[in-house]
Amino acid sequence: MDRVQNRILQDQRRQSRIAVQMECRFKSNEKEYGALMLDLSQGGALLSSTFLPEQGDFPVQENKISITIESSNLKAPLTLLGTIKRSSIGMSEYGKVAQFGVEFENTPLDLLRLISALSARRKTAPVSLQMKCRFISGDNEYEAVLVNLSKEGARLSSAFLPSQQSKISIYFKTDNMEAPMTLEGTVARKEASEGDSVFGVEFENPPQGLSQVISALAAERNKK
Repeated sequence: MDRVQNRILQDQRRQSRIAVQMECRFKSNEKEYGALMLDLSQGGALLSSTFLPEQGDFPVQENKISITIESSNLKAPLTLLGTIKRSSIGMSEYGKVAQFGVEFENTPLDLLRLISALSARRKTAPVSLQMKCRFISGDNEYEAVLVNLSKEGARLSSAFLPSQQSKISIYFKTDNMEAPMTLEGTVARKEASEGDSVFGVEFENPPQGLSQVISALAAERNKK
């Protein structure tokens, strides 16, 4: 019976796993490192880190670690305790990259809420755009290009790259809009590159008319 129950639990965890690109931090042997979370479920996560400690410090199977996640879907940073069950080193355009799977020791309610929010976001496909916009970060205003847009967030390209988790206001106007639309959000991820940089924004309380605007933009794009 225990074997059957374990099989059912493993299946449930696989079904709830979602692909993410979320910056996080992990602590191992009293040292803290930056990482990118590649997937997340109720039972665990897959992390990638470009930081490669000495062999004696490198996270190997059965090492205990803690992972801290910050997201606009959380009221406060979420810390999860877990055990590394597998690890490997691969190559990327940035050099050597470590990947390791972590099995969580418990499933706090905030983790379930985060997974639910992230899963709901992925039900809406973003509309690809190349539309000029402006955004306010701090006391300054900057020009940008709206790369894509959905009900949950957007990607922007700009010469100015705001800091992670900072609050910004985006506003834009199309020919069919009587007044500019303003979107409030949090910078969730950054992609620095040559020239302009691209960053993702998660919206906070998007306006009611955003869905209609996105539908109109999608229809206009399909005509081209």
